[in-house]
Amino acid sequence: WMQPTGAEAYLQPKELTPLGPHRLDGIWEDTVGPAMERYLVNRQVQFSIMHPLRLGMAGQSSPPAFIMIGVNPDSVSPEFGLELAIHCRFILLDHQIEDVHVIIYESQYRLLAKLYKPAITANPVAVVREPFSTTLGVPICNPETPNCEGTGGLFFIDPAKPGKLFLLTARHVLFNPDTEENVFYRFCEDSGVAKQKVIVMGEGSFKRRCSAIEGAISDKEVIIEQLQRRMEATANLDEEDAALEREAVEDLTNKAQKALTALKKLLAEILQDWTDEENRVIGHVTLSPPISTNHADGGFTEDWAVIEVDPSMISRLSFGGNAIDLGSIAVDRLTAWMDPAAQPANPTRGAFKYPGDRLLRFSGTVSDEEMYKPSSEARTEGLEDNVPLSLRMVLKNGNTTDLTVGRLNTIRAFTGKPGAMSKELAVLPRGSTSGPFAAKGDSGSVVVDAKGRVCGLVTGGDGDVDVSDCAFLTSIDFVVRRLLSCGIRANIFPLPTDL
Repeated sequence: WMQPTGAEAYLQPKELTPLGPHRLDGIWEDTVGPAMERYLVNRQVQFSIMHPLRLGMAGQSSPPAFIMIGVNPDSVSPEFGLELAIHCRFILLDHQIEDVHVIIYESQYRLLAKLYKPAITANPVAVVREPFSTTLGVPICNPETPNCEGTGGLFFIDPAKPGKLFLLTARHVLFNPDTEENVFYRFCEDSGVAKQKVIVMGEGSFKRRCSAIEGAISDKEVIIEQLQRRMEATANLDEEDAALEREAVEDLTNKAQKALTALKKLLAEILQDWTDEENRVIGHVTLSPPISTNHADGGFTEDWAVIEVDPSMISRLSFGGNAIDLGSIAVDRLTAWMDPAAQPANPTRGAFKYPGDRLLRFSGTVSDEEMYKPSSEARTEGLEDNVPLSLRMVLKNGNTTDLTVGRLNTIRAFTGKPGAMSKELAVLPRGSTSGPFAAKGDSGSVVVDAKGRVCGLVTGGDGDVDVSDCAFLTSIDFVVRRLLSCGIRANIFPLPTDL
């Protein structure tokens, strides 16, 4: 190699290319690779990649072959790295592979961003990790309009397309009605048209979630500092009280330290794996009819879109089916909100049962008839399934307002422009001081009742520009029928084994 000289000297770019047909093919996976792995393990090397390929000048017809061995950053000195490379080269020579060399370099194999499996309740990062998990309420947007965000409503499968997972949301989340033509959209693989990508979290939402983790870290640091002062204060107590106090403080400090470590680790993972927008692509839009009002089938607003989920983002190991994580609200508080009529001596008490694992899973659907066409007997008595019609509580987990509880109305409202008004069911705020059930960015959220039965998807609201006094939903019965009319037999109760 000669260093380029002169006014226009430059270094030629290098590129990695596939190994191609080679004598190493027949012995790499069963013999040479395992031999190198055993040697590196015996030498206590922290490595995560052994990759046969070619490395040469860009455009070179037959660049030399190498085994690229990636070691953890700052774990191997230059001298030790040279020793490792020489020994691995001898392993190749022992197997009559003379034209392959070895490079030791700093790297670390890692998975790209993918949604987490829901954390157990004992995990200190459970709440702040939830937006990055496979539970419902996934924040999504069109990467071309990152400030126009919404929520992934529910997952479904189609028996005609085994192994594939789909996500249902509102169309206006992905196709801005103010800037995009309101026409039927269907992606065809062989059309030559680029996929309409969908990402998890726009820039603002991503920063907000990272800030929440940073806030949790700061909170733990404050707690640990106070516990240190509390420990110092035991010096002023008598021996018996001091012993009890020290034991309590040590236990709390250990828990806080473990939580702090876990939170810092999570933040580092999120910043490393999720910051690049390309790593947050959850899939692409496959189907979305134009938004229409007062649809012939029931008078609803038609506003939905289907996303085919990239299998690299959700696997059967991380997917637990359609479920809403309830962990952001205390058990007793959420139970009281979902069952406001319950009294200790009331036989209707217990309509809502807080799940042992925090996850409220789908258990069916609420039909249109049950939602807004109660029986005449029910209307007369004011009850349905022993629950007052005025207190039918529902919940949703949305991108903006997170987990909220509201009251499902018993009659539909007319919404939209006069002359083409839709008929939608409203979800009212839980109470006069509870705040809105939904806000801008919650569109697409699935609404379920106390039993985990699906009512529908949030498609709009009223009130001022950003906050809705009432949220309006399109019934799940209607959406499933419309999916079927487009050739999709949606099963909204997918299992991990379906992936």
